[in-house]
Amino acid sequence: MQLSPVIARAVSPTRSLLASARLVCGAKAGAVLLRDGTTCPLPGLEGHALLDRASPAVQVARRGIRNGQVYRSFMWPWGEAPCGHVRLTVLAPSDLPAFVSGAVLLTPDVDCRALTARELEVLGLVVEGFSNQQVAKRLAIAQRTVATHLEHILHKLEAPSRTAAAVRAEREGCYVPAHFALS
Repeated sequence: MQLSPVIARAVSPTRSLLASARLVCGAKAGAVLLRDGTTCPLPGLEGHALLDRASPAVQVARRGIRNGQVYRSFMWPWGEAPCGHVRLTVLAPSDLPAFVSGAVLLTPDVDCRALTARELEVLGLVVEGFSNQQVAKRLAIAQRTVATHLEHILHKLEAPSRTAAAVRAEREGCYVPAHFALS
């Protein structure tokens, strides 16, 4: 009886990842992120171009794991998806083998909460703590344009403040990370 967990871990070192992946509703693709920088398909899910080793989305996922995040969910632009974005969910349970850093799952059918692509980018910068002035500079747009985007975001997310919108976006994974806004 005491050997069962040891044997199970030896047979499937990604057992906790597979169990966690089942909790992500609608996930269609997945990849295991290995500490050596490579990725491999998560058993039972399809592969996807956004989950390749060199993908900027995977780099964002890896950065989050390195910063100690055990869970993160965010949107990523993908023109073939119904709303033009997919949701990526990053998982890094604590009981992984030493050679595995985590997993990233892709969900194609997501609700963008009627936010435009630019609003999702602005929201990502707000989530990261950027001021309106910093957002304007980063996106090369006027501060008044940022303020207008934020007005629309607050309305669509039914949030009373930018802080509440950032918290809601973080919880729902309804933003594009600041890294994407750099490109």
